[in-house]
Amino acid sequence: MRVITISRSYGSAGSLLGRKLAERLGYQYVDERSISRMKTNKEAASVLMMNLEDERSPGFMDRVAELMHNRSYFRTALGVAIYDLILRKDVVVVGGGGHLILRGYPLKVSIQIYRNLSDRVHDISIEKNISQDQALDLVESKDREKRRFISYYFDEDLFDPISFDITLNASHVSLDDALDLIEGYCKRYFDRVNTEEAELFAEARLLEKRAQLAVFHMNLMRNSKIVFKVSEPRILAVKGVVGGAGEKERLLRGLRSLKGVDKVIDQLKTGVLSRMLY
Repeated sequence: MRVITISRSYGSAGSLLGRKLAERLGYQYVDERSISRMKTNKEAASVLMMNLEDERSPGFMDRVAELMHNRSYFRTALGVAIYDLILRKDVVVVGGGGHLILRGYPLKVSIQIYRNLSDRVHDISIEKNISQDQALDLVESKDREKRRFISYYFDEDLFDPISFDITLNASHVSLDDALDLIEGYCKRYFDRVNTEEAELFAEARLLEKRAQLAVFHMNLMRNSKIVFKVSEPRILAVKGVVGGAGEKERLLRGLRSLKGVDKVIDQLKTGVLSRMLY
């Protein structure tokens, strides 16, 4: 259940650091390539969704593939995938907004790796066998791409240092020194955390996100304003507004069928959302 997230600028060797760290600690390594496959690969999406429902309706996977291009759905599905994973394994997550998805999770250390631009351009030029100007264009393009991903899906600034526990300049800290520093800090930090409380936190967030996905699959997002809260293990409270009695019953039935739900507390109202808001 221990998690180390790494966010990095292009050419800062953050991915290499993540892989080496996972090998050293015996953690599973996950990076943004795994995350991007969730949007484009049906098999990966199937694995992601396997814990959503016990029985899937016809066309379930086609619906998943369609919804993966919805910003809110993708962010929620990503949360389901990561929380489901960390409840089973210790993980190093590189990129993909892992530090934002797991915000508030007690057994997490978030690290930002950056490096001087000139060093990044120099090494990318050699690695790719391209000119310095081409390397500069590539580095800036990749940084923009990473920043856009975080801004689009999370409305956050990728390079905001306040979001991290540790920031390291790879131009001044060697790979081995960084590994030693991170390993030592994480061991001391994780030893102080109550693992039972962390597990309850992760289970609650996973259940809430599963419920959010269920709302998408029932096509209730447009005419509904629904929030979920797990304050006790396996007990899901649902609050908000749905369009009518039929929608309410369909939602409650779907929520009761979710894995991990023993009880649903109904705090829903029925009515026209726009009228109730204005």
